[in-house]
Amino acid sequence: MSKNFRTIILCKSFLCGALTAATYYVSPGGNDAHSGTSEQKPLKMVQSAVDRMDSGDTLIVLDGTYTGTLKLKSGVTIKAKNPRKVIFSGAEPLSKGFEKHKGNIYKINIGFDPKQLFYKNEPMTWARWPNMQWSENWDASKKWAKSASGSGPGKLKSEAFAGMKDLDLVGGHCFLRYSKGNSCYSRPIKSFDGETMVWDDSDFYSVFFTSEDGRRGSPAAISKGKAKPNVRAKFFLAGSLDLLDSEGEWFAKDGTLYFYAPAGVAPNPSDVLVKTADYSILNEEPLKDVRVSGIDFFATSVKLANPENQKIIFDDAQFSYIGSEPLFLNNPVGIRNAKPIYVEGAMIGFNRCLFAGGHNSGLELTGSDLIVQNSVFAENNRHANFQSVALNIHAKGTFKITHNTFFNNCSDAIRVGFSDDADTRGREPEISYNNICNAGVFNSDVSGVYMPNLSQHWTSFHHNWVHNVKGNGVRLDQAGEKLTVHHNVFWSSKRGMNIEGFGNFNIYNNTSVMNHEPCMLTRNVVSKRKGTGDAVVSNDTSFPPIKDWNVLNNLVSKFVDRIGPSEDGPYTQSKNEGKLHAERAKNKSIAVVDRGAIQSNMTGFKNTIFKNGSLDGLDLIPQDAVVQNGASPTPKLEAEHVKGLDRFRGAYEYKSEGWSTGSDWMPDGITVPTTMAQSEMFAKEFRGKSLVPSSAVGSLPRGLLSSERFRAEEVTVIPNGRKKKK
Repeated sequence: MSKNFRTIILCKSFLCGALTAATYYVSPGGNDAHSGTSEQKPLKMVQSAVDRMDSGDTLIVLDGTYTGTLKLKSGVTIKAKNPRKVIFSGAEPLSKGFEKHKGNIYKINIGFDPKQLFYKNEPMTWARWPNMQWSENWDASKKWAKSASGSGPGKLKSEAFAGMKDLDLVGGHCFLRYSKGNSCYSRPIKSFDGETMVWDDSDFYSVFFTSEDGRRGSPAAISKGKAKPNVRAKFFLAGSLDLLDSEGEWFAKDGTLYFYAPAGVAPNPSDVLVKTADYSILNEEPLKDVRVSGIDFFATSVKLANPENQKIIFDDAQFSYIGSEPLFLNNPVGIRNAKPIYVEGAMIGFNRCLFAGGHNSGLELTGSDLIVQNSVFAENNRHANFQSVALNIHAKGTFKITHNTFFNNCSDAIRVGFSDDADTRGREPEISYNNICNAGVFNSDVSGVYMPNLSQHWTSFHHNWVHNVKGNGVRLDQAGEKLTVHHNVFWSSKRGMNIEGFGNFNIYNNTSVMNHEPCMLTRNVVSKRKGTGDAVVSNDTSFPPIKDWNVLNNLVSKFVDRIGPSEDGPYTQSKNEGKLHAERAKNKSIAVVDRGAIQSNMTGFKNTIFKNGSLDGLDLIPQDAVVQNGASPTPKLEAEHVKGLDRFRGAYEYKSEGWSTGSDWMPDGITVPTTMAQSEMFAKEFRGKSLVPSSAVGSLPRGLLSSERFRAEEVTVIPNGRKKKK
């Protein structure tokens, strides 16, 4: 990434406005008849102020909770006078009182069915079973029920159903982790007789709709013996009035809202906030030179989707309870209904921001010259659909993701894909100095950082801590190429590194210890359905050991060169014909040892070489000189993008002071983990509990962004790739 772009992102006053730039003020107590040019006579509505502004002008937003949907214009700065005391909210308080429905359940007609509800600034739970509060999401015993024998395609059985036989659940939804269990899909309940629940499995067994979760548990797979007849699943039920039986739960139908009041007392309507707008900021026209600073976003999202956008910066913004769609029917419908913070364009930046509590993805960026730095991502994708991630990058050019902290996000923490026409113009994309933990808690096949396939345009993944991930620390999937991975530390995960593809890889100075499975290198030797890009495909189905990847000076407990599942067919054929390489004929996975460009890696060592090799007090800085005298840098390696190769093995020099990762701040008074030991303790502490983002949304004076409240149309069906809206 260019130095000039970094300067643009970090500069506090990058906007090139006129010398006569004006400052406007807005306040909940203002008046749109005022000039708005002084704090004593502010405007009332944010949109009124923006409409008056010229390029280079600044709007100071005074304390308040502002609702509606704002349309920005180019060249303006929107700035909170007091950060954390200015909130753009997608939720508003009720204005009339509740009446008793029955027991501790109260009801009110509000004329629409909201998708989020908050009580005294905290999130409440859509009526569900098993009962669970929002803050208990990571307690698996409360989150999920287990299916029993007899479950399978389109039906569920559970021992717990015996106590629910009188409930009317038709019209509710079953949130289902089926078969492989790598994703969670919400399917309508068709019938329930107290013993068997029938769920709508239309299109469920197609890879297009549900990937391997459906295919592996399909009737066809069962009939062919590729899946067990009794496909077990984990699930929960939600969205039925008969499930409304616990404090803090709510349900809405045909405009009537039902709420199980805490403490059995009729709730004060001003304490109950319901979702009224999907977006607080929404622009279809291109924007240029826009900065939003110190603003909090509550139960809402931002959508700036014009590819011609340029220089849009969010600084010190906190996005809590992002999006609103609780259902994820299948992959294409779910992705279209999800409402992450979405910005497209060039020179897009987020600095010192919080992304927390998103129903699905947290932040999604498309374009070039993208930067996300010193930010925190937590509690996103809480139901664990695989397609939603904390940070999703669709790169058309270079990007930089640096000094961020990711924890308690389901699926991948970071996912990066490049467009077919991506052009980095010789500037290497970078993912560096991030602290990533507790990713994919409820998924079965995930990574801390996932790069789906094809060329990564020499992305440099370096100086990261990735730990306590249910899957891989970093994963490049089939048909990959042009990736550098160096000076990272992986621990307490399923696996550290899992790099697959055709070639052009640099993997050096990494430390990977105390993971459950070996780090893996996988060469693809035949063309893939995903494509090949500009890679050279060897078609050498003897599957010789890898010797032309630059794999140098790594300190890895176990390291193997394996054949990937996608090439089991060619492997089996070569094995049967006696055409396998001699080493491969002995074992499908062979140890990584010195050969060709693979040199000076250390495996099989004892953790006593480190300052502290136990998880209690973890410190992976070597104290044994055995790590010294690894491979040396050369001009050839430098030309092949091996930059900064250190002669020691692993990520840290012998008896050095080391380096740290992650953001320099944390929300809600959480202590910033700055050492490996602190990071390990932090991951363990939050593995079973949720961060409930705090907000002053209900205690601030109420103001207006605009008189408009935008609610997106809901996509319900996509037959044959075409979408149908409700």
